[in-house]
Amino acid sequence: MSAKWFELTLEVPAAHAEAVGNFLVETGAPGLQVEEHGASVSLLTYYRSAPALESVQRYCADLGALLEPAAARIREIAEQDWAENWKLNFHPQLVGKRLYVCPPWETGAPPDRIAIVIEPGMAFGTGQHATTQGCLIALDRVLQSRSIKHALDIGTGSGILAIALAKLGVPEVWAVDVDPQALEIAKRNAVQNGVQRQVRFSPDTGAVVGPVEVLVANLFANLLMDSARRFTDFLSADGLLICSGFLEDDEQRIQDIYGKLGLRPAWRYEQDHWVTLSLTRPARS
Repeated sequence: MSAKWFELTLEVPAAHAEAVGNFLVETGAPGLQVEEHGASVSLLTYYRSAPALESVQRYCADLGALLEPAAARIREIAEQDWAENWKLNFHPQLVGKRLYVCPPWETGAPPDRIAIVIEPGMAFGTGQHATTQGCLIALDRVLQSRSIKHALDIGTGSGILAIALAKLGVPEVWAVDVDPQALEIAKRNAVQNGVQRQVRFSPDTGAVVGPVEVLVANLFANLLMDSARRFTDFLSADGLLICSGFLEDDEQRIQDIYGKLGLRPAWRYEQDHWVTLSLTRPARS
């Protein structure tokens, strides 16, 4: 018997599409397909279990984008149909100066690009979202000018950032995620990219041997703030924290918390109101 997935489609006013899309990603959507229809926008995503439509409707109502019954649709689909639907909308992405994020069926990277092959699945990180792209651009920048031997990716999801670290030349990368399904997907993606020997996977940071020169964390703002001390302690004396997953409204609070721990902003990237920061820990004299 084939596995079932749940397809969620929302029709929202164009003025609220970005906010609703961000809400879906923040609450577990692994990626979005977006289609504009003039004054409205269609948002489509997939879930392994039935999504909480009531919370989506409440959020839209709070925005002033009240959903009519016909504007929100959930249907069960077979796994084969889900995979084919992703293929229609998951296209290669040129990211930064060197990276080419692509699905397994489109692996012909340009000659000056490094292919990061990601199978769409129920783990966040297909390279489509602003936060993932921001982290990839940050990693590409750093590894053009600095040799890194040890790195840590917390909340690895699909494994895209850990794989990028390995393919950009980091010999030892730890990838951590509390979701066992995400870890399995990430492991398969690592094999697909030929970096399974460089990337070590763990459900928690207890097994990680530090310090690391780079720690990347694409997480919600509250997790970044609650874990500030732990993340900072993993960094080497001149280590770099690359963090994303938060909107510009939370940026100053995050900078303040990490600033009290000695980290200073070195680089900033913003896309669709999502922010990525590189924070440095000055070398001890």
